[in-house]
Amino acid sequence: MTDQADILAAQLAPYRETPGIVAALLISRDGFVIAADADPGFNADAVAAQVAGVIDIGARLATELRRPEAKYISVGFDDLNLVLAPFGSELMLVLAGAPSALACEYRLTRPGA
Repeated sequence: MTDQADILAAQLAPYRETPGIVAALLISRDGFVIAADADPGFNADAVAAQVAGVIDIGARLATELRRPEAKYISVGFDDLNLVLAPFGSELMLVLAGAPSALACEYRLTRPGA
């Protein structure tokens, strides 16, 4: 790793100290991993490539809504949540973890249900 990559990787360590966080990544907006701290078996390169598409969709949606770019994007699955957030002007932070570790959930209920 380069000195810069080592510095960035060290900045990910505090995120991984939270129980349930399985990966903390810094990615470029075009989907390349710049630094990663992840559990074995977590495919950081594949996730980063897919996240780039999510970032692009978020940017297009913001344009359609005539709003500035989204500050955060959250994707929730049954047993894993992802949170995407800007990390400086060039990078995106991607956190992956158990819903209990990344509680970005808003439950929608039908009125009268």
